[in-house]
Amino acid sequence: MKPCISTPLTSLSPLRFNIEWVDSLFAGTDRVWVGFSGGVDSHVLLHALANHLSVEQKRKLAALHVHHGLSVNADDWLTHCEAICDKLDVPFIAERVQLEAQASLEDAARNARYSAFQKVMGERDVILLAHHAGDQVETVLFRLLRGTGGKGLAGIPQERSLGDGHARLVRPLLTASKNDIEDYARQHQLKWIYDESNSDEHFTRNFLRRSVVPVLKKRFPTMEHSIASATQRLSIDYAMLSLFAQQQLSAWCNDFGGLVLSNIADKPLEERLFWWRHFLQGKDISLPHAQLESVDLMFTGAEDKQPVFEFSHGRIMRHQNIVYLLPPDEAVKLPALVSGEILRRPFDEICVSGSEACLLKARPQGESLIMPNGKTRKLKKWLNDEAIPNWWREHIPYLYLGDTLVAIGDLWQHPNYSYLIIKWQPSSKLPLLRANCS
Repeated sequence: MKPCISTPLTSLSPLRFNIEWVDSLFAGTDRVWVGFSGGVDSHVLLHALANHLSVEQKRKLAALHVHHGLSVNADDWLTHCEAICDKLDVPFIAERVQLEAQASLEDAARNARYSAFQKVMGERDVILLAHHAGDQVETVLFRLLRGTGGKGLAGIPQERSLGDGHARLVRPLLTASKNDIEDYARQHQLKWIYDESNSDEHFTRNFLRRSVVPVLKKRFPTMEHSIASATQRLSIDYAMLSLFAQQQLSAWCNDFGGLVLSNIADKPLEERLFWWRHFLQGKDISLPHAQLESVDLMFTGAEDKQPVFEFSHGRIMRHQNIVYLLPPDEAVKLPALVSGEILRRPFDEICVSGSEACLLKARPQGESLIMPNGKTRKLKKWLNDEAIPNWWREHIPYLYLGDTLVAIGDLWQHPNYSYLIIKWQPSSKLPLLRANCS
């Protein structure tokens, strides 16, 4: 990643931009988007860029407006933003979104915005957002009141990746004050929209902005600068802590990315929670403290249990006292098989040749398997002997001819049906751990 703004900058009075940073940013990207709501912050950011970029740089600039539909004025805001972009000669894209039901309307709107960003942006694109020092103060206070940890107190990052690709999100005004932004807007006679929901103190951020921060500023006039400095130090400290934690965890995890629980079993609760937190964050999962306590309780209990901790986009499971982060489970797919053709399912691929009558069926109950030595073994006992993880036991392909179980993937095959050629490829996203694998 290229660095964001990090030093006192060349003046584009009254705002400050790092010209070297701007040059570097535009040189390494296909498109630079500005998240353009039409409010004063994003209008100032877009105007400052549009009027100070080189001709070549401006060709890469575009504005992205997300239409949430939450306000009766939303259509007028879209029209206003489009007109501003037309005046600035900046390409304009609007994305209409539907909010998913969530406990927090603010969270739902934010998630919808980020989904819209990822939908529009390419892998080599950057989107600039106009968060400023006041937003940083509100964020830190809000998180502190919710009982956040070190990562939360590091505040809003100036730069981070967006989605699974190489696209980036950058906040170039994060050290600028609201006064700086409004001074620029007045100096250039800009017109902007005002979101009436910003006056609703039912939303915690609005309450902090309107009723709490002004009181604090009277007593602590430099609080924005002080909090900005603190978040920068905390951000660096937390990044180093995470680096050291991941180095230790790499030694405590197996080749499949599973955390060997014996490495943390004898540690005090708060230390175990620390390792749980960083193990999951290393896989881009962040859970509240209370959920981490639930995870610890579930997976440090009796080893003969098969606990599952499910969350919105994954699950945690244990196998042979090692925990794994897995994708969400899916219903077992039992479509028809065609001889010689590859059948692709969510967690595997299978191809069977030698018969047009093979069927996939659900995991049988009470079935016995014939072993190469002619003896029989109960399916449940065989699964245990092979150390097949619990998450695979329903998804392994159970192949039938009529009512006869003739194969289980390519792990077992009935000796009377050796003419069948079976190729089975499990997906790496759902690890298959067998006997002597850990």
